[in-house]
Amino acid sequence: MNIMHKSLAIGIIAAGMGCASASLPAERLSSTEASVRAAQEVGAQHVPRAQLHLRLATEELAAARKFAENGDDDLGTQQLDRAKADAELAVALSREATAQQELQAAGGGVVSNPNPAVQAVR
Repeated sequence: MNIMHKSLAIGIIAAGMGCASASLPAERLSSTEASVRAAQEVGAQHVPRAQLHLRLATEELAAARKFAENGDDDLGTQQLDRAKADAELAVALSREATAQQELQAAGGGVVSNPNPAVQAVR
């Protein structure tokens, strides 16, 4: 992600914080925003399986702010939780894709994951 995209994303997040941050738990809001930024920084927008979750996280973060603006802090907090989960999933999927690419580049081919919990996410 280039500098302009990062600046724009940070600007959008900062602009939204002015209205909603007073009623949403500050630590939770900061943590969720950090998770969304992490997903952007690992390139989730370029990984098809992660792209959807990054978009959902961004939309859920915006919805959380909107709920808070309208005085519905409970729904706002629920949206923060969803946004954080989707952002973290986007990070994990991005890292998995990077690891698979590195493995293929090293001549190892594709490795099937024996972990049923990870298989269920796919």
